[in-house]
Amino acid sequence: MKTLTSNMPGNEDKRKDMGLIICSFCEEVIDTLPTDGVKIIHSHCAREECRGTCSQEL
Repeated sequence: MKTLTSNMPGNEDKRKDMGLIICSFCEEVIDTLPTDGVKIIHSHCAREECRGTCSQEL
């Protein structure tokens, strides 16, 4: 699981990545986003099982 803090050089304001992108099917954290508060965005990861599930629902 990824950490919720940004360790990028040059990030002087020490903003935290409190936004999460989570796979709707496997619940894996795909990435984090620097946001002003906690935000959760659901998407699909690159795993074959999750991509196959997405096409079956349509």
